[in-house]
Amino acid sequence: MFSTGTFILFVLFAAMSHVFLSEAKGNCSNDRTETVMEKLLDFVKELKQISSGTDCRNNHHKPIGFYAMLSKSLTISGFSTVVFDKVFTNTGDAYDSKTGIFRAPVKGLYYFDCSFLSLGTPLHLILMKNNNRLTYGHSFSSHDADSISGTLQLAIGDKVFVQHYPTGSEVLYHSYSSFTGYLISTI
Repeated sequence: MFSTGTFILFVLFAAMSHVFLSEAKGNCSNDRTETVMEKLLDFVKELKQISSGTDCRNNHHKPIGFYAMLSKSLTISGFSTVVFDKVFTNTGDAYDSKTGIFRAPVKGLYYFDCSFLSLGTPLHLILMKNNNRLTYGHSFSSHDADSISGTLQLAIGDKVFVQHYPTGSEVLYHSYSSFTGYLISTI
């Protein structure tokens, strides 16, 4: 029906009309006009927060979380980003299954976990935040499993992904390798 922006403009127009009509009749003092405008601005801020998913009263946000795995075994080398392409959950659309990168849509505290199984080779992976190496994980031989995880404070736009640590070509075993993450709370 109405977009949030249209509704906000309507409310602003109605409130401003009321203030101007009251002033024209001599019923408002400048102090009262300023108080009404301050309350109106606070109301608009609250509407914007609610429309963006944040509830001002209890600071809850729409759920954000993803769970993805490999659809086939993957041979990686160099500092390649591991792209977990088979997505089961992507609430909030923050994980990109084409790049393997999660981008934080809100400032908050997040949890991430990557479980993996090597196939035919040892395997070395890193949990990354932007360009920073956080947690290393490795398997020593074929069919050896490991995981990396972490709880991270992220700003809007921060990227989290799993990267290969180059020691040559290595293979991740498909359905035994997954990446998941979710918002714990906004900050």
